[in-house]
This record gives sequence, structure tokens and C-alpha cells, in this order.
Amino acid sequence: VLRKLGSAHAKYGVQPEHFPIVGEALLWTLEQRLSPDGAWTPQVKEAWVNTWDAVVSVMEPALRQEILSKDDAVSRTKRLVGQTWGLVQDKVRLCVLLLKRMFHIDPSAKQLFSFGYVVNLDQSPEVEAHARALVAFLSAAVQGLGDLDSLAHTLQSLALTHEKLGVSPKYFPVMGEALLWALEQTLGPRRAWNHYVRDAWIKTWSVIQLVMQNKITTRAKAASTPAPKLTPGKIRQLVQESWALAEKDLEGNGVKFFLRIFTIAPSTLELFSFKDAKDLEKSPELAEHAERVMRTVGQAVAGLSDTQTLVPVLQSLGGAHAK
Repeated sequence: VLRKLGSAHAKYGVQPEHFPIVGEALLWTLEQRLSPDGAWTPQVKEAWVNTWDAVVSVMEPALRQEILSKDDAVSRTKRLVGQTWGLVQDKVRLCVLLLKRMFHIDPSAKQLFSFGYVVNLDQSPEVEAHARALVAFLSAAVQGLGDLDSLAHTLQSLALTHEKLGVSPKYFPVMGEALLWALEQTLGPRRAWNHYVRDAWIKTWSVIQLVMQNKITTRAKAASTPAPKLTPGKIRQLVQESWALAEKDLEGNGVKFFLRIFTIAPSTLELFSFKDAKDLEKSPELAEHAERVMRTVGQAVAGLSDTQTLVPVLQSLGGAHAK
């Protein structure tokens, strides 16, 4: 359910950055409806926050995948990165150059490696072994551009490994800069390095860096955050009971929900067919769409009791809104 829901949002031009806006508007709408009855409590809010976070964690990857699959620029990036990586005949040598350049840019990076202070890096068996590991990593990343879900899992796993070794996220930009330099040194003489190729590799490294940094940051945040007070069963109970009150006026609450979205982020109105309505609050199109969305929320809430069915639907809907 969630996967289908995520994919479906792609066709409407929805972007990943819209999820926090929608989440904020949903919480506000629920608070407006439930507070007069005394039903909007800290526990109910926490339950909805946890539920929305879970929804986004499934829908957002599906939306991103759908957007990328339809983007010609992304296809060009994949092609350029794949082609130029294939042109590198001695990938181990390239990765040795990468390490040397990294130490040149930021000497403090040497402390991360057992061979960091070796005088002749070119002759070090340890350096060569690590360079081979880098080749495997970069090759997997290049191949993974065609399957972002798989790539994300690989990068997240690698991020955890680096975190255990004490690697700080501050070194990711250093490594990215060193990688670009090493690629230029290797591909430049073959006239295979230009601004298009450079831009493609910058985008690729940005994805790698973002996923790994986010994983480490999320882990650090989780370690410093107290364990959730609510059990999954309690969260489901609170969300379903509070929604039973909110769904008594699906159209009215739906209109309030969308008006709140447009207040938080006015540019989102451009995504809808009723964007030119003179009085949005009284727009039949908005009312119809709002009620339909609220019914979908209701289906998702009901689906909390059957997550195996809910997840694929939301992923599909998320992707469809990017088209």
C-alpha cells in the first residue's frame, strides 16, 4: 500500500521536500479537530508523529525512485558515470591517487588509516589493499545507480562500518574532492574528462555522501533520544481512535488540511488543477480532492492493522505523484 502510494504521487510533481509540509499540515488539522473534544493529547500527537514518520520512510524512497526513473538528466548521469568508470583501466591506481590526494587536502585524514603516515604510499601493501576495497565500493555505487533501493542499503551498511571506525562525516566532502581530482588525472589524458562528466560524478558522489551522512546522523540522534514511550500497539490504538473522531467530517477537515498546506508553502498550490480558483475554501474541486485524500488517510489508518498490505500501496502512490 505505502509503496504504491509513494509511486503514485510522482505524476503530480510532488517532491520529497513536500513530505514535512504535509506532515505539519496533517498534525495541525488533527489538532484543530480533536482539541475541542480534549482528544488531542501529547500521547496522541506522539502516536501520529510516529505514524507519519513510518509512512514517509516507505513513501519517500518510492517517490525518489519514480522521479529518477523518469528523469532524462538522471539517465545521462548514470550513462556518463558508467561509461567513464569503465574507461579507467587501472582502478586500483586511481584509488591510490584518491587516498594520496585526500591526505594532501586534509592531513588530519591520515589518522583514520593504519597506513596514514607511511612515507611511500605507492609501495605500501596496506594502501593497495585499501585501494582495492575502494574499487569494490565505487564499482558497487556505479552499478547501484540503476537500483537506488539496493544502493541505499549498501551505503547505509558501509556508513555504519565507518562510524564504528570513528570516521566523521566531515571527511566525506574531502573524499569527494579527492575522487574528482583522481578521475580527472586518469581520464583527462584520454580526453574523457569534461564538465558534463564532472557534473555527473559530482551528482553521484552527492548521493553517496547524503545517504551515508544521514545514516550516521540518524544513528547519533537515535542514540541520544530516549526510547519511544508508546508501543506499536498503543500507537495504532491512539491513531485509529483519534481518526474515528476526525473522519466524521472528511470534506471539512480535508479542506482545512489543504488550506494549511498552501499557507505553509504557497508554491504547492501550483501542483493542483484548482490552483486558479478564486475562493479556494469554497472550491468544489478542492472539496472533492480533499475528501478523497482524507478517505485515503482513513484507509492507511485502517491498514495499520495489516502493514504487509499497507506498505506496497503507499509506495505506489508516492511514486505516481512525481509524474
